[in-house]
Amino acid sequence: MKHYCTLSDKNYLKRGIVLLDSLKRTSSEDFILYYLCMDEETYVGVSGIENVKAIPLSELESEHDFDILKKNTQYIPNSSDCTFCFALGSYFTEYIVRKYGPPDVLYIDADIIFYQDPKLVVDAARDKSIGIILHRHVPLGHHVGGYNVGVVYFRNDDVGYKCLKWWRDCVMDPTNEWFEQYGRVGDQVYLEGFAPLFGESNVAVLDDMIGHGAPWNLSLYQYDGDEIVWKRRRQKMVFIHFSHFTPDFENDTYSIDRSGEWDCVLSNPHPRVIEYYDDYFERLKK
Repeated sequence: MKHYCTLSDKNYLKRGIVLLDSLKRTSSEDFILYYLCMDEETYVGVSGIENVKAIPLSELESEHDFDILKKNTQYIPNSSDCTFCFALGSYFTEYIVRKYGPPDVLYIDADIIFYQDPKLVVDAARDKSIGIILHRHVPLGHHVGGYNVGVVYFRNDDVGYKCLKWWRDCVMDPTNEWFEQYGRVGDQVYLEGFAPLFGESNVAVLDDMIGHGAPWNLSLYQYDGDEIVWKRRRQKMVFIHFSHFTPDFENDTYSIDRSGEWDCVLSNPHPRVIEYYDDYFERLKK
């Protein structure tokens, strides 16, 4: 049994359903997707679906320290400034580990879909307590952070839980002592603190084993069917993060972003990139 978690409000519900469908299509093992539902529409939308454990936001709101998260964040739907959503990722993952006690858990952003078995991501962490992925288009220390929070793995052991709890506590409280060093771009740059604080030997950077895409790195690759070539490594495209994807269902079209930040991806796109985006739009429509 594999354990995954994600979250969304009604604005990202279609994406969450597409993520779930991709997990069902590709998973070789049984799994449970813990789904944090940020509103009633989302809770109704995913409740009762096979492989899903729907959890209403009210369940987290009863936690004694949830008020700290609410006080220090803002909820702006469909915005890059929705710090409330950023904080919920680590908060919800820690809650799942603490309450349900899975042996490990893979946090997944709702706007991701898998093309290969998600077990590959978990297996790539091997015996490590923590697994993270590179942005690939910027180095460590860059303003946006060298790692991306779309997929983050934690083993439920002493080191894994301490790291997850540290991440959660930092993101929800900007008065933490590491804020000046890591406290930018929401929860993201804190990932650069995992290895220094919890031991490099405990952290797996999954990129050697896992091929993955996102609008910020799709232009870096050569494409050959369902494989990419990155830094002379040939890899299966395991998942793509369709960050900022903006569908226009009424006019049957879409934008890959919200404000032109990823224009470079489609300035001279590889046909395979267009196929990925067209496929994602079709899945959302269905």
